[in-house]
Amino acid sequence: MPAALAGPLERIRSALSTISLGQKVVIGLLATGLVLGGFFFYRWITAPTYAPLFSNLASTDASAIVDELNAAGVAYELADGGGTIMVPNEQVYDLRLSMSGKGLPAGNDTGYALLDEQGITTSEFQQQVTYQRALQDELSATLESLEGVRTAVVHLALPEEEVFASDEAEPTASVLLDLAPGTSLDSGQVQAVTNLVSSSIEGMDPEQVTVADAAGTVLSAPGQGVTAAAGDARSQLEQDYEDRLAANAQAVLDPILGPGRAKVSVRADVDLDQRSTTSETHTYEEGTPPISSSTTTEEYTGNGAAVGGILGPENQADAGAGAGDSAYNKESTTANNAVGTTVETVEGAPGRINRLTVSVVMDEAVAGNLNQAQIQQLVGNAVGLDVARGDDITVAAMEFDTTAADAAAEELAAAEEAERQAQMWSLIKTGGIALGIALLVLVVWLRSRRKDEDEEEDYEALELADDVMAELDRIRIESTRAVPVVDNAALELEAAERARVRGEISSMVSEKPDEVAAMLRGWLSESGVK
Repeated sequence: MPAALAGPLERIRSALSTISLGQKVVIGLLATGLVLGGFFFYRWITAPTYAPLFSNLASTDASAIVDELNAAGVAYELADGGGTIMVPNEQVYDLRLSMSGKGLPAGNDTGYALLDEQGITTSEFQQQVTYQRALQDELSATLESLEGVRTAVVHLALPEEEVFASDEAEPTASVLLDLAPGTSLDSGQVQAVTNLVSSSIEGMDPEQVTVADAAGTVLSAPGQGVTAAAGDARSQLEQDYEDRLAANAQAVLDPILGPGRAKVSVRADVDLDQRSTTSETHTYEEGTPPISSSTTTEEYTGNGAAVGGILGPENQADAGAGAGDSAYNKESTTANNAVGTTVETVEGAPGRINRLTVSVVMDEAVAGNLNQAQIQQLVGNAVGLDVARGDDITVAAMEFDTTAADAAAEELAAAEEAERQAQMWSLIKTGGIALGIALLVLVVWLRSRRKDEDEEEDYEALELADDVMAELDRIRIESTRAVPVVDNAALELEAAERARVRGEISSMVSEKPDEVAAMLRGWLSESGVK
């Protein structure tokens, strides 16, 4: 063993020989804990961070990529049911380039990437079909980005453009959506799907888009509009209005009867039809001068009497009848007066209330002495009841069934008690562990202290001769410093004297081993302090 290691190892062995067994056990446990903690910390520090390599993969593409990763010896993890492959973060970009060079994933050649594969010999029909496929794939990718949509399939029916056709067919589209479990689309989301598809195709009307889910439910169809949850907007508006009125009435009853002692139900008939009314009114104010006026005068003066007399043959007047002068005068005036015209257009917003019906039931145990007429008036004012409109309210006092409430209260109390018991046992367990560790440390410390005191009391001072003490001091000093290089002749001269002294020391060790060991430990401790 090298001399540089002999000294430290000897000191360690000497230090271990001076401590008790309990102290050795504690030191061993601490050392083991440090080693294990360092090992796990190193594993945590050196563990690779995984990042997605590809997501939303088809099963064939995922299988091919996994085979390539296994062949390359790259660690990976699968997520999202095998649709996402995770690899170490520092290898993501290199692996993507490597997989792309091998044509993986094959499903990426969709959308407008299809147009890159056309050659100079591609026919017009092939170009049209490829363009249509590219549009379908791009729309599918867009719809799959919506929350709750796992996959989307879009089919387009694009009419051929004809130069001399007078009536062109309208483009149509059909969309099939595979929704995530427990997910449903409301009318607004279905309308968003139809608008996204129709806005992407030139000349397509949103009504020409058919939307269905994987279960075969038609969500939107031409001529029917949004059929999914038909009337969702109407129902939601009515429900919100009814809840708001019921909350107003409940806020009045709870301070009087107490929480849970009354229940209010409101049914609202809401008119959600939108109307537009245009009216035109003409007014004229007296004294207003006319915008324009015209006067026409006709005058006539002549000889002879007016035609008259007895009719002759064939109903002709007798020419000889009548004689004398005649005159004719006519005057007419036309005035264009200023007339005010008012055109009023009224847009009727939906939401007019046709009728309200309110039902109030109170717990008979607390509502027996209350005036129901006052309760009816209070609730009617809270919800804005209008009798002239046909609104109606009913107030009744009945016995409430509190079985479910009592059972829920008992379950809640049992859960709280179980939680308190669990917390108490957790504290007891933690305290017991801490107390056990403290007792173990205390016992080890008391035992080591008692052993030290016993050693000090049992061993008496050992009286040695001067030459023996000198030899022992020389051995102790030489053991704590490097061994100098001496001449062999000097060693031979001192050999006889050392042999005699060592003989006496050996006999003393054999006769009184405990005293000699205690003295040597004291010297070692002194040399360690120095």
